[in-house]
Amino acid sequence: MRPRIWIPVAMFGAGLALIASEVARGEAEVSLLLVFPVFSGSSGFFLLGTLLIVLSFIAGFLMLLMGQLELQASSAWPQMNAEPGAEARPAKKDFGGVVMIGPLPIAFGSSRNMALFMLVLGIVVAIVLLGILAALT
Repeated sequence: MRPRIWIPVAMFGAGLALIASEVARGEAEVSLLLVFPVFSGSSGFFLLGTLLIVLSFIAGFLMLLMGQLELQASSAWPQMNAEPGAEARPAKKDFGGVVMIGPLPIAFGSSRNMALFMLVLGIVVAIVLLGILAALT
């Protein structure tokens, strides 16, 4: 792993640390909107922390792009050189996901079983989050 991959992680961590220090000093506030934390502040360090977090996402995407371009340029990109007599069957892979809109799960998947599994997982996550929210109030 290349050391430059840690640059966005360090930027994100520094941004979180700056925001946390401003919240601890009373220069910023934290509130909860449904299950999403909302931060607000007016100090320069709070602004710097917010900028570092946003820039960390941009730097992370740029690092991914640079890594893919370097991989392609070094000709280490995987090549499909299958022999004519050998037919390779790709392994069947199932995929699925859950999109949480508030406490409501929206599940999708490549098969009916995977979509059902994702729906059950989404319901479990919603119940856990609602339980945590109820415990906090």
